[in-house]
Amino acid sequence: MIQDRQHIDLNGRTIIEKLNVKPPLRQRPVFQDEACFLYFSEGGSLITAPTERVTIKENESILLKCGTYFADLFQNRTSGICEVCVIHLFPDILERIFKEEVPFFIKHQKASTYTYGLSQKNVIDHFIASLNFYFDNPEMANEEILYLKIKELVLLLLHTEAAETILELYSYLFTPQKANIADVVESHLYSNLSLDQIAFLAGQSLSTFKREFKKHFNDTPANYIRSKRMKKAADLLLHSSLSISEISFQIGYDDSSYFSRLFSQKFHVLPSEYRKANQK
Repeated sequence: MIQDRQHIDLNGRTIIEKLNVKPPLRQRPVFQDEACFLYFSEGGSLITAPTERVTIKENESILLKCGTYFADLFQNRTSGICEVCVIHLFPDILERIFKEEVPFFIKHQKASTYTYGLSQKNVIDHFIASLNFYFDNPEMANEEILYLKIKELVLLLLHTEAAETILELYSYLFTPQKANIADVVESHLYSNLSLDQIAFLAGQSLSTFKREFKKHFNDTPANYIRSKRMKKAADLLLHSSLSISEISFQIGYDDSSYFSRLFSQKFHVLPSEYRKANQK
């Protein structure tokens, strides 16, 4: 639940906002024509992108390019809240700020990831702290100041330890890549996501996703994913000391009883019996 939201707008669009949230909360952001920078001052988030998952903890930040995401927010253990500062990076604003000075963000080059976590904390911490004045005094956040703050953020990112990667990522931020359905599925085979959620990450409706899945894998999503999970479960039963519940969680099932039923349907034996029989 969002308890408080402060925002600073520019020409009718929210540019900077600070959210105070009471987790657990799942957000489904879709950045169609913008990149987004997030900084967590309290709590954090597990962010699921089309082809990756990354955990961002307290006092850490992440840069997201155009795309679809799930953000599962978690709380600070002491305060019980999650506080995140969000800075929206629109191509036209960056182009106006930099003109020909830093043209890298309009180059169309391929980038392999949707997210990039940043660990240069001191650099970013001071910048985030400087924004609090404008949240407290929004009337001071005029157009010129907002342009300067966005420029400051971009230039700071270029002075982190990952400057080259930031340059590469920025060069592709505003050319959304439609994730290959196979990449999305393989990336989240063992994630506890529904078919509807996987379709969302692939940028498709559920009906389109099922149709394209059938063309690509010659199987239904449910059968294919269940088969892959059961195969991994059998491997873990033979070659690890993980408990049945731990294996269930690792392959994407929160309910170990449900996992056991699926496993029994596949191998005609319970997971514990399969382990005993094959280890002997």
